Amino acid sequence: MAEAIALFVDLDGTLIDIAPTPAAVQVSPLLLDTLAALSPRLQGALACISGRAYGDLSQLLGGAGVLLVGSHGAELMECAPTDARLVQLAQRCRDALQPWPGALVEEKPCGLALHWRQAPAAEAMVRTLAAQMAAALVTHRLCEGKKVLELVPADAHKGAALRHLMLQAPFMGRMPVFIGDDLSDISAMQAARALGGLAFAVGSRVQAHADGMFEQPANVLEWLRQQVRIRKL
Repeated sequence: MAEAIALFVDLDGTLIDIAPTPAAVQVSPLLLDTLAALSPRLQGALACISGRAYGDLSQLLGGAGVLLVGSHGAELMECAPTDARLVQLAQRCRDALQPWPGALVEEKPCGLALHWRQAPAAEAMVRTLAAQMAAALVTHRLCEGKKVLELVPADAHKGAALRHLMLQAPFMGRMPVFIGDDLSDISAMQAARALGGLAFAVGSRVQAHADGMFEQPANVLEWLRQQVRIRKL
């Protein structure tokens, strides 16, 4: 790209393949090396905006020169304290989902995710529980992903995080480019385009909101490796 860019990427389904459980994901050394090489080319204007907790992001991408934004923007370069109400709701969900051993309750500092990828028959119960959680915790909203429903802070949006970063160095003055694959990425796609930038989808789920599409994370990695070879970004 001729113009200097600020690059924002999602993680699961974008940089790495979605795994059966969040803990089972694999981050290849090649991806880490590529990000580490790309960051200085972008003068540090490289950020991962993910639904994962900041602590998880740090374990997966730490040391790669990527600014980390967790919990859909609620955790910006810091680890938020765990909400005690979420701990109580998590236990209620575990109790209710006992008949479906594959259903997963994922606790996060700012939210709570219910996965049914490993237990398709649990979807109806997960949706019921998610609706009950949202009604009980009015400070949060429901966010739907691929085989997951998540309770996130009401004001946490990836688009808001992108806009916030674009007001600060080293992102300021650059053209924003966002790459994502799921419904929670739409707000960031819209924000990047509204600020004169571009948005790319991985897969067809949010293709209608994008300027272009990658078939799968492997294609994103190859594109990133191409950017490393460009002298100035």
